[in-house]
Amino acid sequence: MKVRYKLSLLIIGLMLVGCLYITQSYALWIITEEQTNENEMDVGCFSIGFSEQSESIKLDNTYPVNDSIGLSTNPYTFTITNTCTINNNYVLTLNTLSTNTLDASKIKYALYKSSEEKPNVGSKLSRINTDLENLMVENLGTSYILDTGVLSGGTKVDGVVNNGEEVTYNLYLWIDDIAGNEVEGQTFEASINVINAATESNDIGEVYGNAVAKCGAEGKDAVTCMKENANLDTINLAYDGKESLGEELGTDDNNLRYIGANPNNYVLFNGEKWRIIGVMKVKNENGEKVERLKIIRTNGISGQENLEKYYWDNKSSNDWTISALKDMLNGIYYNSTSGECYTTSISEPTTCDFTQESGLVKGINSNSRSMIDTNLVWNVGGVDTTDVVPAEIYKKERGIQTGNNNQNKSEWSKEIDNEFYNGIGLMYPSDYGYAVGKSMRNLCINNYMSLYYTEKCGYDDWLKPSSSWYWTITASIPNENKVNRILAPGDNGVMGYATSHIDSGSVAPVVYLINNIKIINGNGTEDNPFILEA
Repeated sequence: MKVRYKLSLLIIGLMLVGCLYITQSYALWIITEEQTNENEMDVGCFSIGFSEQSESIKLDNTYPVNDSIGLSTNPYTFTITNTCTINNNYVLTLNTLSTNTLDASKIKYALYKSSEEKPNVGSKLSRINTDLENLMVENLGTSYILDTGVLSGGTKVDGVVNNGEEVTYNLYLWIDDIAGNEVEGQTFEASINVINAATESNDIGEVYGNAVAKCGAEGKDAVTCMKENANLDTINLAYDGKESLGEELGTDDNNLRYIGANPNNYVLFNGEKWRIIGVMKVKNENGEKVERLKIIRTNGISGQENLEKYYWDNKSSNDWTISALKDMLNGIYYNSTSGECYTTSISEPTTCDFTQESGLVKGINSNSRSMIDTNLVWNVGGVDTTDVVPAEIYKKERGIQTGNNNQNKSEWSKEIDNEFYNGIGLMYPSDYGYAVGKSMRNLCINNYMSLYYTEKCGYDDWLKPSSSWYWTITASIPNENKVNRILAPGDNGVMGYATSHIDSGSVAPVVYLINNIKIINGNGTEDNPFILEA
């Protein structure tokens, strides 16, 4: 035992010596270097400047006037300047005092940048309906959105900050001429507020899109996220309700729409780039109005290579519920199969093939079909004239058709059409009418859609056809075979009509998405479209 014990000690001693030599040998090969420069973190500055170029608006002994007179008064002119280096995302609001006695619904305003043309008509105030209201000053009453934007930051040279981008506004306020004696002796006072936040982007549309995607990634549905963040981008988004546009120009539904020449409303759907028309109120199968995301494939479709135009019908009819185009969209196109369609002749149908998986000849895939709400009611009322403003068209689209074709119906739903109903339609004329943006918006939506060319409204309308013209879902009555169409700006950019079985035009499919659809990624730009999740 003693021998074993000594042997064990000897082995342990040898192991310890070996470890010591290994450690010393390893240490000979270590090279240590030190950082010669200091780590630096230069935090940018964030600030905004507000300067007045005129006296405040004071309307003493005023009275209701029309837009022309209201816009002939002296404006309140002010400038917002980014006085630091970080991009500034701002929201411009008009804040009423809590002591006011004159209802803001009686007030009209006009606001334009000095770099823009002065508008010819005024607008109704649009109330803030998001968390921005929590930022209101204590003695203020209600906040109204006037505009939003992004001001690029300046530069910092040798410790000195040069100002960044600035914008100068002109504001007009007056009492709407529809007001009566109830405004006598009332008072209205308000101040301009600028709510600002730092942002990486200098594109207000991207700021909004990123906020929507972040909201969706947190589990909220797309409709909720779009509406909650709408006040971040009033340049590319607008409500069409009477509260914001007035009694004559607004709708009862107050839909949230993308507007302007090219808003960031791209969405990846069916493996393709579609675009969001907006958050629309539509009846479900129980007759209840619900809010749904409405999207459109603006590039059109084709059942064959180089063949992109279709007849609306193969007979002398303008009833969507029995039309050949409705059957095709909700049959072979919806199911990604092949079959009859009408492209070159109404007497001899063509075979259209939507079974391919790429390009313009692609039908709706199974995953995308699961995102389409097929339990909604589409309005198919007719429009009896093109000399009508979008608000009137909106009402007529939802009315009862009259005229020569007794088969026309005012609605299209499962109850009417069990065989082909899958929920694919076309745009309404009013979709095009309300999509116009920029400083032309109020002027254009106060104009007949047959006269949209007079103010070049189509050029500031993203729903304009890129070439030729689009079919709509809406009949032109009292004709029995005329259907409304939208022409490209190069062809006046107006609403007109064509003969359902004689003329062939481009087809841009439209669908409503299910209520729990989410936007979880992207920012809505063409290069980074919104990504959907059911």
